[in-house]
Amino acid sequence: MEEENIRHGERPRDIVHPGSAGQQLYQSLYKFASFPEAIIDAHTNEVISYAQIFETSCRLAVSIEQYGLNENNVVGVCSENNINFFNPVLAALYLGIPVATSNDMYTDGELTGHLNISKPTIMFSSKKALPLILRVQQNLSFIKKVVVIDSMYDINGVECVSTFVARYTDHTFDPLSFTPKDFDPLEKIALIMSSSGTTGLPKGVVLSHRSLTIRFVHSRDPIYGTRTVPQTSILSLVPFHHAFGMFTTLSYFVVGLKVVMLKKFEGALFLKTIQNYKIPTIVVAPPVMVFLAKSPLVDQYDLSSLTEVATGGAPLGKDVAEAVAKRLKLPGIIQGYGLTETCCAVMITPHNAVKTGSTGRPLPYIKAKVLDNATGKALGPGERGEICFQSEMIMKGYYNNPEATIDTIDKDGWLHSGDIGYYDEDGNFFIVDRLKELIKYKGYQVAPAELENLLLQHPSIADAGVTGVPDEFGGQLPAACVVLESGKTLTEKEVQDFIAAQVTPTKHLRGGVVFVDSIPKGPTGKLIRKELREIFAQRAPKSKL
Repeated sequence: MEEENIRHGERPRDIVHPGSAGQQLYQSLYKFASFPEAIIDAHTNEVISYAQIFETSCRLAVSIEQYGLNENNVVGVCSENNINFFNPVLAALYLGIPVATSNDMYTDGELTGHLNISKPTIMFSSKKALPLILRVQQNLSFIKKVVVIDSMYDINGVECVSTFVARYTDHTFDPLSFTPKDFDPLEKIALIMSSSGTTGLPKGVVLSHRSLTIRFVHSRDPIYGTRTVPQTSILSLVPFHHAFGMFTTLSYFVVGLKVVMLKKFEGALFLKTIQNYKIPTIVVAPPVMVFLAKSPLVDQYDLSSLTEVATGGAPLGKDVAEAVAKRLKLPGIIQGYGLTETCCAVMITPHNAVKTGSTGRPLPYIKAKVLDNATGKALGPGERGEICFQSEMIMKGYYNNPEATIDTIDKDGWLHSGDIGYYDEDGNFFIVDRLKELIKYKGYQVAPAELENLLLQHPSIADAGVTGVPDEFGGQLPAACVVLESGKTLTEKEVQDFIAAQVTPTKHLRGGVVFVDSIPKGPTGKLIRKELREIFAQRAPKSKL
């Protein structure tokens, strides 16, 4: 029965797998074991097959369990995009052990804070990230072991995967003799993903196995999914450690796609990869859409294989969407909307009803409403309010953070997105503003509170406020208003360098620094970020990407 002003996703065309995400992925990898290409590294042309992922993930699962880990532990993964990235992820999902992924670009301080949320017992690291992991491990007693995922040999006493599994499985091991564990998929934690939520410092988003199995239904949906023909090539550019990259790539395994992977965005290589692998589908963040709309490089490559371009992670301007569609001769651009807290997309543009500017319609198994926060009522078409979602796919809460969970999920189970929008008579949703303080730079979350805390540690800074300023390429650029201590002096570059030395590049103060006499605050002492944005609007900073 339809509830008043509650928008329901369409009737599902597929049922949710009754078991765990680990069981479904195990079955899918086995089903597609004859396919020679699961992930291809476009930088090096290295390939890993479905059979290799299947065998290695099963051997790792047995080894992790024999090592002594169970559902009360956490498996950590820290790596750039890598063809071996998902082996430990899958192994842990088979066992019902939570997986927490980390950004390999973190500074030591950022990674230490991040790992203190989930406290992984074992860390699987790439060669590139290994020095970072070993440095922070010295001060984190809960990390008992580090294993390298992309080396054939041990590195300075740190075991590689083959050495680790040789301890617990012999060379005659048959992956078919291994069976993923059976448990309640709605209760068991699958992933602990990093998010800043709608405000505040980074938190661990707890997603269940049911979250993933519902997500897998969407990947197979002919109206909302990407591609369902096995071995179709799809380009994966988003970092695997990021929610966007994690959820989409696991979904690709379920339908047997050929994942052509990029470690990072390089314009010429990106276009060359589409051309050489005849990629029909790409899923990219808005900054890449701007590149496709404006870069002269685009005309130098044959992109005629592209039949579908989808975008998400941050709002996309209507003009940019129309420019890309026209340039690539596409009927329209598919957009999606989601959060880490919702296990990625909860709304997607239907393939058969693309409406430029809309973030789409609710997916199967999703309920959405536009809330009037003053009255608590769900609003009708054309009325603006906070967009909220209800589904078994959304997070169970923030890891060991009940206060933040209560602030985001209300007593009736509705997750408050912090975004302001409306829907039209056809059920298409549009995002027009945001309640949340979160800054979105190139699809990455930047928490103002995190940067403010760092600024206040500077001996010459008395007070500080951080906001995002609009930028055509980055979406929003982090920018700071700073109050100096009496008698102290600092330059804009000195403040920017101070922050840059402590955080990843996505959090740098590219929007600039303005020195002010006081930070605008309300009667309760809360920052008035609208006034911060007005200060920067008068300054009109230039993009510094």
